[in-house]
Amino acid sequence: MAARGDLRFGILWTAIGLAIVVESWRMDRLEQQHINPWTAPGLVPGLLGLVLAILGLVMMLRRPAPREEESADAQAEPWRVGLALALTLGFGVGVLGTGVPFWLAAGGFVFLAILLFEWPERRAAGTLARGAIQAALIATVAAAVITVVFQEIFLVRLP
Repeated sequence: MAARGDLRFGILWTAIGLAIVVESWRMDRLEQQHINPWTAPGLVPGLLGLVLAILGLVMMLRRPAPREEESADAQAEPWRVGLALALTLGFGVGVLGTGVPFWLAAGGFVFLAILLFEWPERRAAGTLARGAIQAALIATVAAAVITVVFQEIFLVRLP
């Protein structure tokens, strides 16, 4: 049986994801204006909502390892929620629209997220430099892929 926290958060993320999918489906597709289906409003939010719902289900149904089940609550780290919120708000409110190129903002976000979330484990293992290099490589690839997908597939002009 899934840990209680995973079950509760799994239900929450599944509900949020499904609500996003439903509301995205209800959006006007602008067919009368001959809009390319790949750029229709609601497509990207709907896909993201679907992913959230699927991952919420995975969270609800997963079976923790025996060791994890015993100490899941003891290992809870509330600072991770605060860090995720700070990074997300910093990216969305503090960086986007300020003149920083999107690819740089996205790469910086991914780099900081990986580096900061892995910091305690990497510091304990003595692999901070290696972790920073890996985070930089992943962030560079992610920023390039995100930029190309949005600009070339979804035809979204990025700042």
